Amino acid sequence: MEIIEDHMLVDPALQAEIVARCLAGGFGDEPPQPVQALGPLTLPNGTKRAAYLCHAADAVLLDEFGQVALITRLHNPGRGKLAVPGGLLDRVEGAMESSRAAALREAVEETGIDPALLARATITQLGHRRYDRPFDIRSAWNDLPGTPIRQGEFFTVSTLGFRVQLPGNLRDTQLTAGDDAKEVAVFAATSLRPDQFAVPDHPDMIRAALGL
Repeated sequence: MEIIEDHMLVDPALQAEIVARCLAGGFGDEPPQPVQALGPLTLPNGTKRAAYLCHAADAVLLDEFGQVALITRLHNPGRGKLAVPGGLLDRVEGAMESSRAAALREAVEETGIDPALLARATITQLGHRRYDRPFDIRSAWNDLPGTPIRQGEFFTVSTLGFRVQLPGNLRDTQLTAGDDAKEVAVFAATSLRPDQFAVPDHPDMIRAALGL
């Protein structure tokens, strides 16, 4: 049995081990570093491979009409499927970027939404940072710039979602796909199906933002 398919770890035992290490780390909602080492994993063939945890943030962009702005992912995981805009936390002038700041930055980069409109939004954190994400463990396709992660090593991604309640109608807002987004479009939030999404917990995030 292959343990990696299209750069994604699919072995359940290794997935469970990585998730357990993430949950045991106690990194909280605002991690102190953008990347944490999780230690080496022993593969079924007896070899060892390093594993890491990266931290991200997501923005659920909602309007007054129950509509949500979503991107179509340009890359895996879930290339060609829908996702809420989001991405990895950065270091900004030597300090750790906050999850909220990262979510809003990624929203601008991936949807082209006007920062002036975001400044008028009501922003609410959705629960706590999610570490139990066995479906999002990757084998690095190259060395990841700015991190200790080398090609072939494993990394997983935690995330923290934010409800971004915007005034007006998103269909009247100019949106332009950028960065990791192939397309961006506006959808009636309650019409969406889980199978449309690249990342399995994004529908849950949208439901939480809607208060469902």
